Amino acid sequence: MNLNQRISGYGKKLTKSEQLLIEELQTRYPQGLLESATSLAKKVGTSASTVVRLLAKLGYASYAEAQMEARSEVTARLSSPATRADAVILDDASVRTCLANALLHDQHNLASTFAALDVTAFEGAVRLLTQRKARVHVTGQRHAAALAGHLALHLNMCLPDVRPMTATGPLLMEDQLLWIGEQDVLLAVTFRRHALATARAARYFKEKGAKVIVITDGPSVPAAASADHVMLVRTSSASPFDSYTAAFSLCNALVTAVVQRRKKELGEALERGDALWEQHWNDTAAQAGRSRKASSAG
Repeated sequence: MNLNQRISGYGKKLTKSEQLLIEELQTRYPQGLLESATSLAKKVGTSASTVVRLLAKLGYASYAEAQMEARSEVTARLSSPATRADAVILDDASVRTCLANALLHDQHNLASTFAALDVTAFEGAVRLLTQRKARVHVTGQRHAAALAGHLALHLNMCLPDVRPMTATGPLLMEDQLLWIGEQDVLLAVTFRRHALATARAARYFKEKGAKVIVITDGPSVPAAASADHVMLVRTSSASPFDSYTAAFSLCNALVTAVVQRRKKELGEALERGDALWEQHWNDTAAQAGRSRKASSAG
């Protein structure tokens, strides 16, 4: 629950100072909570300890936790790192404060993401990825590229036809769409600022009767309009830049669910992979030995 929800659900009597604080907080939420407890207290003629006690009554473990929520709300409303910088950068933040704030935000992101997750969409995504003869295409641009790579790498170990779709390399995105049909599944990861290429790919898959799964940070993103299943993640951060901890955790859960349905295939793939890596290292060692002999002879 955010501050306003906590206040509306609090049925006990408040002191006059606490009521003034409530009015101040609601009027200036979330920006008002970004100030120090002392500064906030001065505005209504009370003490910092009263501020802390009030927030404890509302269910916050600490003033830092309440501020973390406020920063999350601010960063969710602002679209770019430049506009978020003033809201999250503190003049006197120590290194330990930075560590604590990062942890608080990521804990909040994880809890919020999994509490609000559409489990039906998650189950539907797993079914699409594990259906027979499915060709799984994984794409993500800019900030989402790392997650798309993470998904492609691990899904490839338990599914027979996983294809990373990238904007670089000899084939442009349009070339990679050439043979899309009803047996194809697009797994698209996209975050603000959203890549137009991802939205175009999702739209094309839908037009061809293929299926689309989208992992994103908002329900109204362009790619979501073409999706069969959408899974939302929270990305608020203690810095001007979004945090993708919750997104990586959701991706790990998705891979885990696929693994549960492809145990046999995974075991066989890992055995083949071990053999391939062993051969690779043997070939590498042999090549290094030949190079040393050639250098000695020279």
